[in-house]
Amino acid sequence: MNVEELLRWWRNLWRRPAAPDATDPGATGTRGPGAGTTGVESDDAAHREPPRRRYTAPPTDDDPQREARLGAVLEALRSGALRRDELGARVGAADWGPGRLDAVVAHGVASGVLAETDGGAVKARYSD
Repeated sequence: MNVEELLRWWRNLWRRPAAPDATDPGATGTRGPGAGTTGVESDDAAHREPPRRRYTAPPTDDDPQREARLGAVLEALRSGALRRDELGARVGAADWGPGRLDAVVAHGVASGVLAETDGGAVKARYSD
């Protein structure tokens, strides 16, 4: 090793590894393990920020609007079992939006406070 090669090696010691030059006969174009690595990551890799995380909230089980509507349904069923169309008219479900009454009744049945009769009517499970 002569002085010029030693100086070139010393200057390149702390530089980032460049992409292989196409004119270099020893360059293969691919880098495998141990091919020109010093065991120390480059500055870009060491200071790269991690990707942003995307957080999504789990579905809420305690929707206050649904619970209020379920309370209205229970209040309407105080007098006894009602068919869904009668129940919807009594609680004003037309203002709730399409399918909301069915969703509230399904939630009430799933939570155990409502029950459906054989005829398709809805009744409060625990009525006085």
